[in-house]
Amino acid sequence: MKKRCPRCSSFLVKKIGFKRSSITTKRGVIAKKLQRYLCNVCQKSFTLEVASKRKRHSKALITSAIKRYVEDNTTLRPVSNSIGISPKGLLNWLMEYGSNAKSPLEVARELKPKWSGLLGVDGKAFKIHGQEFTILVAQDVQTFDPVFFSVVERENVENAERFFLIIRDVLRYPIKGIVSDLGRGKAFVALIKEIFTGIPHQACVVHFFRYVNATIPKSKKSVYYQENCILRQTVKGILFAENFNDAEETFQRLLLAKSLIKTSYHKKIIRSLTRHFDLLTAHFHHSVLVRDNNVTENLIKQLNRKFKQSGGFKNIDNAYNFLKLWFIYYRLKPFCNSSRPYRNGKTPIELANAKSNKTDWLTFSQRNRHT
Repeated sequence: MKKRCPRCSSFLVKKIGFKRSSITTKRGVIAKKLQRYLCNVCQKSFTLEVASKRKRHSKALITSAIKRYVEDNTTLRPVSNSIGISPKGLLNWLMEYGSNAKSPLEVARELKPKWSGLLGVDGKAFKIHGQEFTILVAQDVQTFDPVFFSVVERENVENAERFFLIIRDVLRYPIKGIVSDLGRGKAFVALIKEIFTGIPHQACVVHFFRYVNATIPKSKKSVYYQENCILRQTVKGILFAENFNDAEETFQRLLLAKSLIKTSYHKKIIRSLTRHFDLLTAHFHHSVLVRDNNVTENLIKQLNRKFKQSGGFKNIDNAYNFLKLWFIYYRLKPFCNSSRPYRNGKTPIELANAKSNKTDWLTFSQRNRHT
């Protein structure tokens, strides 16, 4: 077939070599070439094939690198070095896919998960360009599905209220019970009672006992070492009692001995225990509740490990884009070696009886499925 010059429509053309380029794929570097022509009439060179936008790396290589970074316990540099690019280049890919990733609300609208109704809530502080921010996480305790997250400047009443209202009014989570820590500055307690009226609320006993251990000195050189050990064991007996009668009996004995306590930190613990005794023992009265927030705490630990590996974020958009990818990965990651065999091989989304397709998590995460 004769070639026609696209400028003067002449058929008097000849080949003058190739336009060469290369693309890096998972299998290595692949050379590409495009035939060039010269018109003998107008002396203009051209190519007949439409050259696509220059890409030095294949989509398969890009998505593979993003998955490795999000899924593995690694940093940007080892992944970028393994494919011959800079960490900045890998970060740009990550942000491109992250900005196009679905939000938790979009995922809920698409998959329509059927959650158990027991909501675990926790927060974690992290830094963005040296400034402290907090990520608030809400997770369905029975299915392990993180239903919503929010990045806020601080864990205060205003931000916590907005967080809970989105869960109630926008996400429409079928709330039956809530497990949380007491919140920084006790921000969660009053808000949960106000926003989720009549819903039972359990304060995590593990968080509270952690507070007790941090407050009571452990040094054997302390003048009140024996009293410290007795109080610590007494509080532990209340928090982890097998039934409410045992917890209440131990608590009443502690109150009877209150007048004998002299140290300020002992009095501080007893005041806090007295104020929150009903919240700490709510699981005895409501079968839907559990006494701790270990499920959400474990998610926070995994996320915190990734925060440390990332070395921090330069702005809030970068943090939010990464978190959208990470949470979708977590929701579509199958369980393995679970203590409950029925979970093994299933993802949190599948445990929530959502209509999950079998595409990989990165493909699913994209709004227009361009992966």
